[in-house]
Amino acid sequence: MPADHAPWDPTQYWPDTPAPGWLTDDERQASLDEILAARNGPVWIFGYGSLLWRPAFQAVESRLATLTGYHRRFCLVMRRFRGTEECPGLMLALDRGGVCRGMAFRLDDATADDDLKGLWRREMVTGGYRPRWINLKSPLGSLRGITFVANRANERYLKPHSLDYAAEMIACACGPVGSNAEYLHTTHEHLLGLGINDRGLAALDRLVRAKCAAKSG
Repeated sequence: MPADHAPWDPTQYWPDTPAPGWLTDDERQASLDEILAARNGPVWIFGYGSLLWRPAFQAVESRLATLTGYHRRFCLVMRRFRGTEECPGLMLALDRGGVCRGMAFRLDDATADDDLKGLWRREMVTGGYRPRWINLKSPLGSLRGITFVANRANERYLKPHSLDYAAEMIACACGPVGSNAEYLHTTHEHLLGLGINDRGLAALDRLVRAKCAAKSG
């Protein structure tokens, strides 16, 4: 699947009245204002999941980058988009500990404000994520960027669980955007295309494929 730079607005899948716990426009703007208050120089965005294949902004520069202190984990319960209330899925986030390799994208200074508003509307639907400034290492030097980490205080946060438990949720979940398994597979494929081997994600991908195959017949 090719990268899609067109803005993706999740509100098209929202009901007329957002679900309990979803952020209001004012809360979302306040979160962005807090991040922008600490801006100092170019804005880099660290992509570790779907931002790798659907960034929703046109970066003027991109670099492979490493973040220390966090790792990828499917740890946010997803009841919309790629899951339902009856059969929730899991969304990828950064959780504490370890190391994560991904891609840093530099925004165009001329469009950064609009790009960030679109990014916040996409990522900050609920309080499941916490946006943070983080320090990244790249082959061309250190970078300061923004990323979205799991909010462990949020009701959507799922404490560490077995690989089989996560795989079962992901294999079963599907919503108006598509299947949860597709989200996992596409992310893993793009990581491999970048030369990034995430052993945990690879093991989860294999298990979900096996479960999906078993369910289909």
